[in-house]
Amino acid sequence: MRNTYVLIFTLLTSGRITAQEFNSKSAETASVQPVFSVLFESTVKHRDGSIITFRQVAPPVVTPLPQPAPPAAGPVLTAAEEAALSQMPMKDFKVLSISASVHANGFTVLRWTCGESRRLQAVSNVDFRFLTGLGNFASEQADYHLILSAGPDEQAMTDAEVLVAQSLPVNGSASCALLSGSTPAGPADESALDAMESLLEYFDTHREELIQRQAQREQERAARELAALHAPPPPPRHSIVHFWPLQPAQRAAIETSQRGKGAAQP
Repeated sequence: MRNTYVLIFTLLTSGRITAQEFNSKSAETASVQPVFSVLFESTVKHRDGSIITFRQVAPPVVTPLPQPAPPAAGPVLTAAEEAALSQMPMKDFKVLSISASVHANGFTVLRWTCGESRRLQAVSNVDFRFLTGLGNFASEQADYHLILSAGPDEQAMTDAEVLVAQSLPVNGSASCALLSGSTPAGPADESALDAMESLLEYFDTHREELIQRQAQREQERAARELAALHAPPPPPRHSIVHFWPLQPAQRAAIETSQRGKGAAQP
């Protein structure tokens, strides 16, 4: 009997499910909630006092949403404006993806790609955690979207990385040096190297601002962790799940789709 109930419940819930939770927000929006005709109800109580009520309901009548109004037409450019726009230099848009391992000695080991480049590797004298959250930056030649994964690395740097790090300026301008085997091998690699140099120039220009932002992020993170540590336990929750079976037209469409998929398999 238990297996039969589970099967019936699965078939029913493969139709449509809605859920609501009783709190102040749901109370404010109760007037716009659909009205359900309940056919069957069961309740599950948890040890923390939370309650989940499952209600099988008759399929509700859904009123189609009104079609949104078409967007207003934008301004029409004059011939002179179109000509001026066509003569404006167009920048390339590139995605710079970087994995940065920050070591305790202040050096960062970088692995990155840009566009169709190979994965280049280098050592930098910049703590790349300061660039976390930057997102986008630009040079005279291109606009870049930055995807950065930066975090501390407790392992010691390799001998090759230490040797390269010794060639970098100490407490000077932001720079990096390629590791052996990462010599640019074509235009795509040269473009990736230009992207990294542009990012380091951006860091030099906005150094103080980026460092302050990182310090603020760390303060906010520590405050959130402290607040979560001392926060009272959440109150018991009371949730209601409404479900109803698929309608004949919906079931027929699914069966037709499944038959089509079966016929397509070799």
